[in-house]
Amino acid sequence: MLFDPTFRKYLAQRPVAVMTRATLEHAFAAESLDELFERTAHRQYTHQLSFSTVVSLLEAVVFRRQPSVNSAYKHSPADIPASLSSLYDKLNHTEPGLTEALVRHTASRLREVAECWPTEADLVADLRLRQLDGNYLAGTDRRLGELRGHGAAALPGLALVVRDDRTGLLTDLFACEDAYAQERSLVGRVVERVGPGELWVADRNFAVDALFAGIATRGSFYVIRYHAGTILHQRTALSTAGSAETGAVFEQDVQVGKTSCRSVVLRLNEPTADGDAEIRLLTNLSPEQASAASVADVYRRRWRIEGSFLELTTSLRCEVNTLGYPKAALLGFALAVCACNVLRVVSGALEQAEEPSPDATGDPWEASSYAVAVELRVAYDGLAVCVPPGVWDVFAGWSAGELAAWLIDVARKADRKRYRKSRRGPKQPVERVKAGRKAAHRSTARLLAQRSQPPKHPRRP
Repeated sequence: MLFDPTFRKYLAQRPVAVMTRATLEHAFAAESLDELFERTAHRQYTHQLSFSTVVSLLEAVVFRRQPSVNSAYKHSPADIPASLSSLYDKLNHTEPGLTEALVRHTASRLREVAECWPTEADLVADLRLRQLDGNYLAGTDRRLGELRGHGAAALPGLALVVRDDRTGLLTDLFACEDAYAQERSLVGRVVERVGPGELWVADRNFAVDALFAGIATRGSFYVIRYHAGTILHQRTALSTAGSAETGAVFEQDVQVGKTSCRSVVLRLNEPTADGDAEIRLLTNLSPEQASAASVADVYRRRWRIEGSFLELTTSLRCEVNTLGYPKAALLGFALAVCACNVLRVVSGALEQAEEPSPDATGDPWEASSYAVAVELRVAYDGLAVCVPPGVWDVFAGWSAGELAAWLIDVARKADRKRYRKSRRGPKQPVERVKAGRKAAHRSTARLLAQRSQPPKHPRRP
């Protein structure tokens, strides 16, 4: 089936779209998704509308191929054996446990593919780096009767996400329907997913004794930023520990609640955007495992999960504002996390196919997930209409090694400069002009005209 003439034509002209569609078929194999539903769901059941069909329709919205679930339903190439109201009912009652299992299931399948290629070396030897962060979903349309008449935003929930630094995949999600809940309230569930030989990195919102103790009990390690509201007792004096790329480093032993740990203080050369001149980190890594400068470098890697959240917003639609029910909104966000992993695997194949020589700026070649997502949106309808369905069924049954080898083979033949990430220069400080009642807006054309006019000379007295 892979030798279908139409398929080969798309493979030659839209190779990355074909790679992405094939990876989607592997990650979201219909049979495995329906088995996951039967194994995980407690209250929901399958009558006519299967879980794999629901995922397929919502996937079109997440990839921005369709503007809404309603539109995806009407333009679906498959004959859906259920009404639109039945589809919404299924979405609105999706159990959070199933939503979380969907992320773990697809991440596991894609992780096997990504680990067929060389992965990034660990900053601390033999410890798998895991980054934890939270995301409050944006407000939705006020379509529910309980929300109408309220001017405040309708918030559908909160999700914590875990990123695996070796592969760049988002491997775990913890869903919470209550948008007023704090990120710390989900710490107990996070601890259950901690495995031995891991190094967890998180921001100050997670600086709680329960997470410190839970990670240590499971034979793992942490680097978490100190929160000003956390009571800290200094056991030793602060001592100099060299320097890192961003500033001078100091360390000392401290007591946080019932936990004794090591504190690394980074005094920055330049303050952060929030105006912080000093960052205090708490860790149970010993000095033999990682120097104070290495601990600071580990925490700097936390920005990578922020980059993943940016991809969820720019390359995908992670927050579907038409889904007002929290369960449906969380499923949409989870599916965007799964789609982000697909983009990461395809981008990884393009990067593996590129020669390992840095560019003129010294930066390694990096693929743009945005360019990958755009090409899929452009070519998807043609792939769905012209390519026989049996072609895609092949990828669902392939092993991880077979798919990994095929992706590299296609990536080597592609014009990779079309998918290279564009890098901008360093941001320059800009003086902000405050708007008042007399200057609430500006005419862009007049401002540009002032730029082109020569400066006026003062008149002679």
